Amino acid sequence: MSETSPGTVALSAPRGTSPLRCVSLDGIEIRRTSAEALRLAAIADGDSIMEAEAHRLIDEAEPEAAMNRALRLLGHRERSTAELESRLSDDGYPRSVIGPLLSRLADYGYLDDARFAEGYARAKRSAGWGRRRISRGLAEKGIEPELAASTLDAHAPDAEEVDRALAAIAALDLATRRDVAKALRRLVSRGYSYETARAAIDRAREQPTGQGECL
Repeated sequence: MSETSPGTVALSAPRGTSPLRCVSLDGIEIRRTSAEALRLAAIADGDSIMEAEAHRLIDEAEPEAAMNRALRLLGHRERSTAELESRLSDDGYPRSVIGPLLSRLADYGYLDDARFAEGYARAKRSAGWGRRRISRGLAEKGIEPELAASTLDAHAPDAEEVDRALAAIAALDLATRRDVAKALRRLVSRGYSYETARAAIDRAREQPTGQGECL
């Protein structure tokens, strides 16, 4: 590839169905970006183009392409800032594009970590998750520890943890030791502490059910 003559474009997808594309000129990779950015830049396999021109066209296309991608992702479901940042980075957008875009989306109200955390905690609480599992989930989504803690206190308070665990096993038979062990495993796997799970099971067994075998 010469700096004074155009090269032949070759595009490749290093991650299968990922939107990430590697852009090469005469067999030498010059950058990575998204398929959407290349479409907007009108750069395709087999094109003849100067390297500087390829960079210019991609630079101009990436902000619009990244915004389109972000809005599609947010239209599907609410996402945390860290989650959206990771998706855009995986698609091939550079930090210089992602940073300003995330700020714009937050200013527009499309991106709000407090709103995301609240919705996430409510949904997982309704699904029967305990505080520990909800906390891990929020951390995995990139929610700051302080925000995660305040969200848990507001929407899955520790004082109500035994009641939520009790509700999560309300439909289970607890007549035998095996039944109790199964309920205990279910609660622990859903993020309840052993102590909370045991307390919920003991309370459930105290209720008059006509069950037979006792521990």
